[in-house]
Amino acid sequence: MDVTGTLREWTAYRYRYVVTAAVASPHLDIRLLGPPEILVDGAPLVVDTRKAVAILALLGSEGRAFARDELAAMLWPDADQPAAHGALRRTLSTLRAATGDSVMVDRTKVALAPAGVRVDVAELERLAGSDARRSLAAAAGLARGPFLAGFNLRDSADFDDWRAGRAVALERTVMRVLDRLAGAHEAAGDLSAAIGAASRRLDLDLLDEAGHVRLMDLFARSGDRAAALRQYRSCVAILDRELGVAPLASTTARYEAIRDADIPTEQPTADARPDRFEPPTAGDVSTGATRLVGRDFALSELLTAYASVGIGPGRIAAITGEAGIGKTMLGDAVVDHIRGRGGTVLHARAYVGERGIAYGPIVDLLRAAVADPAAIERLERSGARPELARLLPAVDPDRRRGRDRADGPGAHSRLLSAIADGLAALTAGPVPGCLWIDDLSWADGETLEALAYLIRRLTDRPLFLLAAWRPEDLDEATMAFVQRLGAPPALIVELARLDRVAVAELAAPTTSDPAVIDRLLEASEGLPLYVVEALAAGDLEHGTMPLGVRAMLRSRLATAGETAAQVLAAASVIGRSFDLGTVRHASGRSEGETVDALDESLRRGLIREVGAGFDFVHGGLRDVAYESTSQTRRRLLHRRVADTLRLDLARSGRDDLVRLALIAAHERDGGRALEAAEAFRLAGARAAELFANREAIEHDEAALSLGHPDIVGLHSAIGRLRTRLGDYADAITALETAAALAGAADLPELERLIAGAQLRRGDLLAASRHLEAALDGASGTAFQARVLVEQSVVKRLRGDLTGAHAAASRALEEAIRADDDTSVGAAHRSLGLLALASGDVEAATIESHRALDVTNENDPTAKIAALTGLALAEAAGGDHVASLHHGAMAVNLCRMIGDRHLEAAVENHLADILHAAGREDESMVHLRQAVEAFAEVGGDPADPDPGIWMLSVS
Repeated sequence: MDVTGTLREWTAYRYRYVVTAAVASPHLDIRLLGPPEILVDGAPLVVDTRKAVAILALLGSEGRAFARDELAAMLWPDADQPAAHGALRRTLSTLRAATGDSVMVDRTKVALAPAGVRVDVAELERLAGSDARRSLAAAAGLARGPFLAGFNLRDSADFDDWRAGRAVALERTVMRVLDRLAGAHEAAGDLSAAIGAASRRLDLDLLDEAGHVRLMDLFARSGDRAAALRQYRSCVAILDRELGVAPLASTTARYEAIRDADIPTEQPTADARPDRFEPPTAGDVSTGATRLVGRDFALSELLTAYASVGIGPGRIAAITGEAGIGKTMLGDAVVDHIRGRGGTVLHARAYVGERGIAYGPIVDLLRAAVADPAAIERLERSGARPELARLLPAVDPDRRRGRDRADGPGAHSRLLSAIADGLAALTAGPVPGCLWIDDLSWADGETLEALAYLIRRLTDRPLFLLAAWRPEDLDEATMAFVQRLGAPPALIVELARLDRVAVAELAAPTTSDPAVIDRLLEASEGLPLYVVEALAAGDLEHGTMPLGVRAMLRSRLATAGETAAQVLAAASVIGRSFDLGTVRHASGRSEGETVDALDESLRRGLIREVGAGFDFVHGGLRDVAYESTSQTRRRLLHRRVADTLRLDLARSGRDDLVRLALIAAHERDGGRALEAAEAFRLAGARAAELFANREAIEHDEAALSLGHPDIVGLHSAIGRLRTRLGDYADAITALETAAALAGAADLPELERLIAGAQLRRGDLLAASRHLEAALDGASGTAFQARVLVEQSVVKRLRGDLTGAHAAASRALEEAIRADDDTSVGAAHRSLGLLALASGDVEAATIESHRALDVTNENDPTAKIAALTGLALAEAAGGDHVASLHHGAMAVNLCRMIGDRHLEAAVENHLADILHAAGREDESMVHLRQAVEAFAEVGGDPADPDPGIWMLSVS
């Protein structure tokens, strides 16, 4: 809308202009892979019922028309046929209004338009039939996640069964696509892309042992033997945890072949050492395909600690933080720098599934070194070779086992000393070397003992020991090891999450769109792994949780014990934040068991204390915990949470509206439709009291969809609220529906409400007829007075001042007889406006003051009308200061109750008053605000009195 042009028209023609809007035929983009997302012309679809989304999912994924009977039976199985068809009709009406011609509806069937509609499922299945690498890559890119992830209909088992079956079929399609894509990339020689596709394929089925072997081979072929070995260990851990079995013999044989392959390690020369140390910044360092950002200070601290090794004793440094925070990435950046200077780096990682293997990481460090023949010579000179051969025979393959002192007194001390001497010798050189041990929290006790022995003897061993661990994974043994890192003093670097600046820098090569960065920051909560995975997946628009992050969060939850897992499941049903009382009652555990479980979860870094309650450390962790709970148990937990909220065990002091809305949502998700319907009705009533109009409509419509018996009352409430919002067409539809179902006693009030909506939309004739019908059925003097006031308004707007005065006078008599202050005030306001129209300013002012005097402070619409009437009378009398003061008070009340049409009318009057006072600039400001508000509700700014006087008594 051209507001400037409209203002020019107003200046020339005394505020007479028309607001028009062009509506283009919408283009529909239906995305069902991952959380459902429907876009209309690029903007998210806004509908007030999940079943509208379910209809689009059915039409889009099945690619055919559906009979209306079929949809009604599937989506409203518990309703009788008329009710189900009525609900379907309302939902289709909402859907058509939101999507335009993209959804075609006739008397018997529903279908999507053949043109202008895109469905990702159909696109995936089409591309999956191609053998072209580009088409397969495009198909893989469409797979944002599981089909309709996180979406279901609690009251429609048939739909949920269909969704589950379709999800399985589509997951198989995606698996086949990724298998073929990995093969196509491999055939083309693009091993990096092949690894990416094979990794995604494995994420969909972590128990696919052949998939693990394929990744091992791809890593090995790409030259990354360490990654290949890690993949085998990951396979071992997963099979042990999930199935309790060992890998196939062929898998182990392939691992051993890769492990023992003759791949020489490049050794740096002494000439690589620089003359002086200059720590690089994080922005200068990259690890693989990802730049290290937001870690300048941490990287500088670690490299400064390493630099001190060359001029003093050895040092130990540690990187700590939660899973996904970037410990490994930072550690790799440090050791890359050390290698670049010519230092020798030995790298090992501890694994949770190998804690029972003594000296596992120590053996890995030795294995990483002995591939170099020069390393054997250094071990020989150190004298540690015979002892170390006990751990790794490859250290001395010609050694024969015999009776020696290996098993005699002091054998253990000699082994620890040999480990310290051997590792120091293997990393010795012109430039200090480094031992880099990741995930030290999972190391076995013997490894920790050997490292503690080495650390106590770093004074004469110039090496840099770098370790990383997650504090939440520390057990009694590893905690004791960490607490001993005091002599020599260790540098402990604790990583925090990224801020917006760092997220933007990390995303810079891909996007600089502030909105996308904000969404990425919100979804990731600053967790670097999330950002990196989302960038790699290319899904920056939708915030779908990357598969790598989901797998990481799943593994974190798997560390919780049985009781802690049950309590966390209950917590995930409550929401991101929860309190002790609610989670205890919902989980069914005793107070002591719940406290112990929460303590364990705090220790493992799964939750954190926030105020008097708790919070999942990441929103994704809550999502994964919820998804990992069976649907049957989720329903039970939702019911328990609803019961707990009714009791308010936590004494949370929540606002009633919030508590009622939560109860309603939990009852619905718990499958108790009737209880949910009543809770939604109560929440709607409370929201209306607080003028949360849209929320009130949503709650009332939810109550209707769940089968609440007060159909008339709910439709009537929705009609009142839509009238307040300026949505007159839908308001009249709701009120007419209520009238069609109402008994004789309720009809007069509904007729009056319909008249109010018709008056607001400018149909004076329709308003007059409905008021006559209301008056014919009126049974009380107070109600008659209200209807007579409204008749006075209509007659005045139609130019019948005599009839308007007679109706207002009679209304005042009836109101006084009924002792109804609300109607008395409305009658005085109407008489004041009539006096003003007749030029009697004094009488208008007197009547307006009388109206304001009897106005109830709890009736803001009545007060708005009284203040506006007084402001007009004062302006006509020349008292512009008082007039503007009262007008401003009226505008503030309009904003409080969310009535944009009423606000527009009062702003229009203020513009008139300022214009008359010669204050043109201020007048234009108020006129602009009036124009914008009128445009929102589709009103005509030329009408200065859009029913506000009548609404004051509604």
